[in-house]
Amino acid sequence: MGKIALDLSGTVTLVVTDGRSKYRITASDIQVERIVEELATEKPPQFGQCSDPWRNQRYSPDGTLTFCQAGCLVTALASLAMWAGYDTNPRRFAQKIGQEGAFVGDLLGHPSRVTRACERLVWHKDRVFWSPMYNRNETSFIDWRSRAVDLGLLKTLLERQPVVVEVDFKPQTPRVDQHFVLAIDYKPDPADGIEDDLLVMDPWTGSYTSVLTYFNPIWLHETALREGRSTKVARTVMGARMWDVAHD
Repeated sequence: MGKIALDLSGTVTLVVTDGRSKYRITASDIQVERIVEELATEKPPQFGQCSDPWRNQRYSPDGTLTFCQAGCLVTALASLAMWAGYDTNPRRFAQKIGQEGAFVGDLLGHPSRVTRACERLVWHKDRVFWSPMYNRNETSFIDWRSRAVDLGLLKTLLERQPVVVEVDFKPQTPRVDQHFVLAIDYKPDPADGIEDDLLVMDPWTGSYTSVLTYFNPIWLHETALREGRSTKVARTVMGARMWDVAHD
C-alpha cells in the first residue's frame, strides 16, 4: 500500500508499507510511475493447501479437517492477506484468525472476525457493493448459486483487488462440491461471446490457472447458456466472499 507526496522542488516521495514497517522512496516522476505500476499489477502469492509444512495440519483450532482436505478458503484468503501487505502463510494466517474465533468447527463461520486479526481485510455485513445486473447493493457474502452471476460487479471488484470466489470442485457430478479460489483477472471474449476466462490462484494446485478448470462442458448445451448469453465464467463462478482490502 502506498501514499505519494509532491514537494515544491518537484521531488516525488512514495511511502509504502509491508504491514510491519513503512519505507520512503524518493525518485523522479518517471521512476515513481514505474514503481506504482509494478505495485498495482503484482499478483498474490501462490499457496497450495496440500503443500508442506501445513498440508496435514488442522486449520481450525476446533476442527478435524486438514489443510489438504478442506483448507481451500483459508489458503486463498491467506494469499489475499499477503497481497494486502501481511507477512503470512496459510498456517500462520489460520492460527491468527482462529485466535479471534473466526471458525465454527471446520467452517469459517464468522468471516467478520478475520478483520479483527487483519484490519485491512474488511468484511461488510451491510450492502455496499453495487450490482448493476440486479440494481442493488450486495454484502460481502455474494451467492450466485441460484441466480445469474453479475459479471459487471465481479469485473469492478477485480479492478481493485483479488477476490475469493466459489466454484464446484467436481462439476461433472450433480452435487456441488464447494471449492474456493482467488480470482485475479477477468478476460472477456473479444468477440463479445461466451468464450471468456478468469485467471485464479487455485489453492488445490498452488498455482495460477484458469477458473475454467471447473467448467462443465455439458453446460454449453443448455438453453440458458445459448439464449441468455451466459458466459463460461458466469456458469463456473457460483459466489464471492468479498473481504475488502482497505488502503492506508
